[in-house]
Amino acid sequence: MGKCSQMDPINEKRLYQIVNKISLDYFEKPFKHIVKFNHRLRTTGGRYLPNELTIELNPKYVIEMDEDEFIGIIKHELIQSMI
Repeated sequence: MGKCSQMDPINEKRLYQIVNKISLDYFEKPFKHIVKFNHRLRTTGGRYLPNELTIELNPKYVIEMDEDEFIGIIKHELIQSMI
């Protein structure tokens, strides 16, 4: 699909909409937690913080990875949030 240029620039409201749609499409559950970008992430695409009920995603992956890879990161973090 190419780079995620159609997702950049992306604000956190739009990011939540994307994550919620992926959650509904793949897991048939709405996403009810927080999702945000964390510019301090350097070596990982994302992480789930269970104590804060928050998914943090690395914003550089929106630009540097193709859309399928970024969706894969989101799906991985969604699975972590459901465990």
